[in-house]
Amino acid sequence: MSHPQQKAISNAILSDLIIDCNFPLSIVENKSFRHFLALLDSKYTPVCRRTLTTKTESLAEERRSKLKTQLSNTDHVSVTVDIWSDRKMRGFLGVTVHWMESDAERVQLKTNLLACNRFKGSHTAERICDQFEAICDEYNIKAKLDYIISDNAANMRKAFTVCFPSEQEEDDDAGDNLDDPELWHDLTLEDQQTVDAAMAKKQRLQCFAHTLQLVVGDGLKETKAACPSLSKLSKLSSLLHTSTTFKDIFDGEFGEHRGTPAAVSTRWNSTLRQVKAVLHCDQQKLCAVLEKAGHKELSFTPREWNLLKELVDILKPFGEATDLTQGEKVITISSVVPSVLSLNHHLEKLKPQVRFLSGLVRGLQASLKKRFLGIFINVKMVQSQEWITTPFSDTVYLKAAALDPAFCLLWIEPHVLVNRDIKAEVAQRVKELMLKRRSNLWLCRCLLKN
Repeated sequence: MSHPQQKAISNAILSDLIIDCNFPLSIVENKSFRHFLALLDSKYTPVCRRTLTTKTESLAEERRSKLKTQLSNTDHVSVTVDIWSDRKMRGFLGVTVHWMESDAERVQLKTNLLACNRFKGSHTAERICDQFEAICDEYNIKAKLDYIISDNAANMRKAFTVCFPSEQEEDDDAGDNLDDPELWHDLTLEDQQTVDAAMAKKQRLQCFAHTLQLVVGDGLKETKAACPSLSKLSKLSSLLHTSTTFKDIFDGEFGEHRGTPAAVSTRWNSTLRQVKAVLHCDQQKLCAVLEKAGHKELSFTPREWNLLKELVDILKPFGEATDLTQGEKVITISSVVPSVLSLNHHLEKLKPQVRFLSGLVRGLQASLKKRFLGIFINVKMVQSQEWITTPFSDTVYLKAAALDPAFCLLWIEPHVLVNRDIKAEVAQRVKELMLKRRSNLWLCRCLLKN
């Protein structure tokens, strides 16, 4: 059992099959797998499930210890926090840490999962805070936290006012819930005042992708013209996923690799992918297939077909912005300001061009300015008003964009829709923000790694 080859195969089963390929631990008890191992190396003695479990726990502890050492060597970290439910409706709390490591040659962005813990019971702010603090204490990062990124759930906002302050932001409707109804509890006036007053070094920032999801959701709610077309599209997709008879007819005309993905009600970009997929089909052929299968009522009229094309033209940049800010190996916060201002400019140009969905364009632009109000105020496209809360008002977004070589200040000229003198004021203010405090130098090093 101490032979190097014995150890190498056992370790490979654990790291390559159990961990990387997600095979169950019970595979080592499977007769066919043991026969395979015997053919692979007749001298190898298969490990039992209990031994493999012990080795898994030891490896996990070893990696936790290594991560603690890595985090002890950095002074600044940020984390993302999320709660979601799996298909069995079991709740989980996930915390991911982000930091920078530098050596003599380069600076590297590091990301690691700290915890993915089972979260039983109600998802109250107090319970979220308790579990989050326990995770921070385990890795000794509480004093190093700069930013906490979470979704817009009211209990998430409240959770981080106990030890961590939160930037001001508007209350989201209960209809914004993406996963679990228990996540969405409206703050009392007293709690909201606590949130608004608690401003200090550490801040909770809203998740950009989630906020953009809400913007598109707001716009689609205001678009009654698209409802008939999207309803037909939804029923067509349902047929393709539930009726083998219709699927055979459809595949006979368009091929087995053509279809429409199922839409997810809480992810607007799944609807965009669905629309794009159906538009790849020939309209007349699709109508003929539907009539042949006895579903003529789902046929798209020329007007509905053109409306779907216009919908794609409007929403495509929103999908690109969502993808841009979901990278794991690159800085993403630097793309927030350029993305928001570019989307606003995109909608502004579309206003005189749209034929069917002018309401969608207006709804998207109104929601964009409401949910990203702080950005528009910071670039002087909207006047600041003391009694209005300003989400995304943190100047870190401006500094991050300016320090990223991919953006610098190039976004000001085309997308800050004000006169030239005010644009010059915005550019000067961004430069002053970057030079204001020496403590910002670590951010410069992080973002200039590219």
